[in-house]
Amino acid sequence: MTEAQQRLVEVRASIKAILEKGQRVRRGDREVQRAELASLRVLEAQVAREVANENAALRGRGRSRISYPSI
Repeated sequence: MTEAQQRLVEVRASIKAILEKGQRVRRGDREVQRAELASLRVLEAQVAREVANENAALRGRGRSRISYPSI
């Protein structure tokens, strides 16, 4: 698993935790606010693009779609 794929798994786990347990957690007299869900969604999209680019590069399909025919 590449570093980008690992980050994507971690971001998705954070999003899942917020959806299941809520944005704020209170224990006794202490309260912890987790990361904003909207910012995690943006980060998820960015990291997903990185993973897609890595996978495309591994398959030999980089960003450049210019082909040079042989003469």
